[in-house]
Amino acid sequence: MRSTFAGLNTMVSGLNANQIALDTVGHNITNANNDGYSRQRANASATKPETIYTYYGASQLGTGTSVESITRARDEFADRQYWKENANLSQYEAEQYVLGKVETVFEEPSDTGFQTVLNKFWKTFETLGTNGSDYSARVQVRDAGKELVNSITLARDQLNDLVTDNNTSISKDVDSINQITDEIFDLNKQIITIEGSGSGNANDLRDRRDLLVDQLSEIVNVNVTENSYGAYNITCGSMSLVNGTADKTTLQTKTTTDPNYGFDIVTITDSTTPTPVDLNPTSGEVKGIYDARDEVIGYLDKLTTMTAFLLNDFNDVHKAGFDLNNNAGINFFGSDTATIDYTTLAYNSGTGTWEYGGGTAVTAVTNKDILDELKVNSKFDDNSGTDLIAAKSATKSATTEGEASGTNAVLLGEWLHKKESTTTGGATLDDYYTGFTGELGTSKTAVDRNVENLTTVKTQITSWRESVSGVNWDEELTNMLRFQKGYSSSARVLTTMDEMLDKLINGTGVVGR
Repeated sequence: MRSTFAGLNTMVSGLNANQIALDTVGHNITNANNDGYSRQRANASATKPETIYTYYGASQLGTGTSVESITRARDEFADRQYWKENANLSQYEAEQYVLGKVETVFEEPSDTGFQTVLNKFWKTFETLGTNGSDYSARVQVRDAGKELVNSITLARDQLNDLVTDNNTSISKDVDSINQITDEIFDLNKQIITIEGSGSGNANDLRDRRDLLVDQLSEIVNVNVTENSYGAYNITCGSMSLVNGTADKTTLQTKTTTDPNYGFDIVTITDSTTPTPVDLNPTSGEVKGIYDARDEVIGYLDKLTTMTAFLLNDFNDVHKAGFDLNNNAGINFFGSDTATIDYTTLAYNSGTGTWEYGGGTAVTAVTNKDILDELKVNSKFDDNSGTDLIAAKSATKSATTEGEASGTNAVLLGEWLHKKESTTTGGATLDDYYTGFTGELGTSKTAVDRNVENLTTVKTQITSWRESVSGVNWDEELTNMLRFQKGYSSSARVLTTMDEMLDKLINGTGVVGR
């Protein structure tokens, strides 16, 4: 015979189940605005029925309900897509930022840009060409040359600063990666402890862990797998960052010296001894910084080529002319006592280095050394120093050509604007500069387009994840009313059963009342 109190137990199970469901709804609502939170659900099912016997035989009578688990709504595939596209977007955003800074270095097109300064310089030679003895025109040539030098030097310094800034960003990213992976490693342990003890799903801890992976995917590309115990294994390329609860990799920075410019280059390695292994991400902010830094160095190389042109080609033409005193010209840029032989300065494509000397006495020279040589000859600043500007042509006798001759000045202007040079790869100096600044604009446009497209993709995936994991206010309020009604109904049935039992116990079997 079924227990008299069995029905009470059934309704108590309904009260408990609806209470847990209401508590879950409350947890969802209070965490709805928290980053990374996944909507949770109380999963209830009917408890094991009881066999009862009636006049017609055995029957199954329900004994109530029980909450089997509380699970979170999560789409693993959506997470993986998010981590992938998040890394791609962060890569191009890092490049976009740096290339934007490079564009400001050259300020093109603008009235104060490098192109304007270059044009001003060669036009001063056109003016001097009309009257080679004009003192004012000579001063303008000298000062315009200094302005050109200052522009190149300032661009060099700004690009050097960008490399330094990128190095700083890499160091900060290393700290962030280590902090994130440390916490993920600790969460792995906590999750296994809770879930392995039979205490249910560690939903909130799992949410925190996934949020950390979101943050990690901004920095480097990640591949995430979950082992049979519920711990995450996270790799970046071939390098393991987190290996379940077994171990994690502590990253560190590695600093090397750039052989051409002498500044520091910071990369990321692990702490393996004695030979650390480099981290080579294929996307993420670190990859973007690496690529952008290479591009910055590439523009420094362009400045070096332009400087080599001024030290070699331009100086050669200037030295072939004659000054106001009918003396052969001197170096316009650099100095006459330089350790580098400007006349033999050439780029060796085979070794990828600049050299001077020629023949068997070739000496390699760094890009930094070439850039450091760039200045207007200090002799032009002395008393009557502008007299040394070689405006006269070497094609005529120095003694017979008049003081006002400026044929070499015209030739110097043409070398800046019209003459093709092997130093610049067969281009004029003007075309060479226009060419690489055009490439800069094209690269920046392509990166901008990638950022725009990937932002759209990320937004779509975020919406997808949100539709699965996000808290829907209307749905939660509907559930709240549903579970509230369920709780109230269970309580009402419980009250009715209590009244029935009270009647049975206290109101029957009493005679003569």
